[in-house]
Amino acid sequence: MERLICTGKEGDFLVIGDQEFNHLKALRVKKGDRLEVFCEGRLFLSVLLSIEKGYALCKPLEEIDIPLPEPEVNLYQCVPLELKLMEEVIDRASQTGVNLLIPVVCKRGFQRLSIVEEKLERWKKLSLASFKQCKRPKPMQIGRPIRLSEIEAKEEVPLVLDNFSAEADVKSLELTKKSYGVLVGPEGGLSVEEVELLRSKGFKPLFLRPYVLRTEMAGAVATALIMNLAGKG
Repeated sequence: MERLICTGKEGDFLVIGDQEFNHLKALRVKKGDRLEVFCEGRLFLSVLLSIEKGYALCKPLEEIDIPLPEPEVNLYQCVPLELKLMEEVIDRASQTGVNLLIPVVCKRGFQRLSIVEEKLERWKKLSLASFKQCKRPKPMQIGRPIRLSEIEAKEEVPLVLDNFSAEADVKSLELTKKSYGVLVGPEGGLSVEEVELLRSKGFKPLFLRPYVLRTEMAGAVATALIMNLAGKG
C-alpha cells in the first residue's frame, strides 16, 4: 500500500498537495484506492476521495497503530567534513531502525554548528522521505546538533565505535537491554582525547569486525546488528 504525507486538512479530510500530489500522480493512485497518509505525527488508513487541480482529498478510515520495534537505538553521528554525506547517513540510519539521530560537532568533523543547524529542516524532510519508502511506524527523529563535549548519553548501553579498540565486538555486548546509544566518529576517526572523554561519560568502545567502515555506513551497520540480534519487534 502506498504511503503519502498530508500537506493540510479540509474539514475532516486530509489534503495531499505540493510535491506529494506529484508523487500521488506518479503512483497512478485512483479515486477509491486505499493508501496510508501521515498527518500531524499520526498514520491513517485512508481512501482517496477525489483528485482536484493541484491537490487530492483523502478520507481517514482508521489510525494505524504499529508498535515501535525494540530495542531503541539512538545514533550520535559526528558530522563529516563533507557535509553532504549526512544525507547518506540519514537515509541508511532510517532504514535500519534508528529512533533518534543527533548530529555531533567534533574535532575532526565539520565545525560550523550554525551551518549544521541550518540543515536540520532539509534533513527532517529526508527522514520523512525515507519513512515513506521503508514503512517505518514513525519517522526517525532528528535532534538538535550538539558538541561532543556536551554529550550525556541517556541510553542503558552507550557505545562508541572505535577502530583502534579490541576491547569489545558485537558478540561481547549485553543484548538484553531496551535502549542503546551508538556514537560514530567522522572521517579519520575520533581523537584519543575524545575517546577518553566518552569513556569517562560511560561509553563503551565497540569494534565492528573485520574492516574499517566509512562514517556514513558505520552507524547503520551497528544499528542493524543490534536491532536484529537484540530486537523483538
